[in-house]
Amino acid sequence: MDIPEEIIQRVCLKDEKAYEELFRLGWDQAVRTCWLILRHQHDAEEVAQDAFLKLYIHREQLQDIRTFRGWFYRILVNTALDRVRKRKFLLNIDKINLSNQSNDILQSEHRMLIDEAMKQLSYKERIAIVLVHFLGCTEAEAAKAAGWKLGKLKYRLNRARQVLSQAIEGDMTT
Repeated sequence: MDIPEEIIQRVCLKDEKAYEELFRLGWDQAVRTCWLILRHQHDAEEVAQDAFLKLYIHREQLQDIRTFRGWFYRILVNTALDRVRKRKFLLNIDKINLSNQSNDILQSEHRMLIDEAMKQLSYKERIAIVLVHFLGCTEAEAAKAAGWKLGKLKYRLNRARQVLSQAIEGDMTT
């Protein structure tokens, strides 16, 4: 999420126009992040909206504008996990497909393999993969955003990579 520091600074100073700009610039990335974790579009949009509301309410707590990205990802991840904890049913994620970004058949097949493999991950493993591989966070940033120690993130990331590797290799050989 590349938000200019000037906008973040103004948000911290309670500038309403800056908050609107931040919301506009960050909305798509926030929804995408939540969708990658939750795998449900409606829930992803609600969680992103809740996260932006929490950001708005607690914006004065941001001490260093350079840490905004990790601070906001932590709000997103925690809000998404709250949604998971409140669920009384399992999501039917079989209807969701990652292949909506390209018409290239090989890329579509690759995305479908990844999508199927992602279904085998726990929510915490999925969070680790999303933060590091989809959003490009460093491991330290991802650990901080998820509220985990670096060792816990590395464990979940390694476990997720093993599961994904086995699932994708298994699909490619069949």
